[in-house]
Amino acid sequence: MVALFAVISVTPNEAPFASWGYRGDAFQVWSGAAWVLLVSAFIHQGLWHLALNVYWLWTLGRPIEAAFGPLMMGLLLLTSAFVSSSFQLAIFDNVGVGASGMTFAVFGFGWLARGKSAELRSIFTPKTGILFASWFVGCWIVLTREVGNGAHLGGLLFGAVAAGAVVMGRRPRLAKAGAILLILLALGVSFVCPWSATWWSTMGYRAHARGQYDLAIEAYDMSLQLRPDQPWVMASLIRAYRASGKADAAASLLTRLGTVSPAEAAKFDEEGRTTIR
Repeated sequence: MVALFAVISVTPNEAPFASWGYRGDAFQVWSGAAWVLLVSAFIHQGLWHLALNVYWLWTLGRPIEAAFGPLMMGLLLLTSAFVSSSFQLAIFDNVGVGASGMTFAVFGFGWLARGKSAELRSIFTPKTGILFASWFVGCWIVLTREVGNGAHLGGLLFGAVAAGAVVMGRRPRLAKAGAILLILLALGVSFVCPWSATWWSTMGYRAHARGQYDLAIEAYDMSLQLRPDQPWVMASLIRAYRASGKADAAASLLTRLGTVSPAEAAKFDEEGRTTIR
């Protein structure tokens, strides 16, 4: 995480990882790059953000690693990174960056496992529990969309069920099933998310690129039903209408686009002038 932050800091480009194929958005994930959900958890854009997450991962993670070994700790971190990012994607329609989802997973695991060793009990104290509970609830109430609350929720749930599966003696099979279910849901969301406007627009774009205009029109239209004011989706739908010979529908939508984004609508006039010349 520190190395990646250093790369971001010394790279003048606003998107330092773009040349490596990383954009870190929902469109990229649903275009077939599910690995973005894992990588995004290791990227931080602010020093305070990096310091906060690294501090808590270091503080909470050391006693867990001492008690359960580096393999268990590594699996917890990597799996929770993917699961927490998937929750963020499923709930808020974006990927986000940062390791706070992993941090909440480590907290959830350690809190339920604290009875296994004196070192764990010395770190996972009631004071720590109150701090993390306040962090979790406060962010949902005050900073609902400004921070990765979906990742916080996904990480906390996964850390808890992982502790139930590995550490706690009560119903371990149920906890293992819960952990497997969360992983399967995370994998599923990385491919299919029909309640998301971005997922539908991505499916529309992919169908459009293949020349399947009727499928593209259906997908774009569904995206606009979920989130009406999306200029680029409206513009893409107009082009799909025109390509499939539905000029009236294209003209009607172009009028609507002019009220939402005059600049985007003006591009069609420019396209028309270019075609005439």
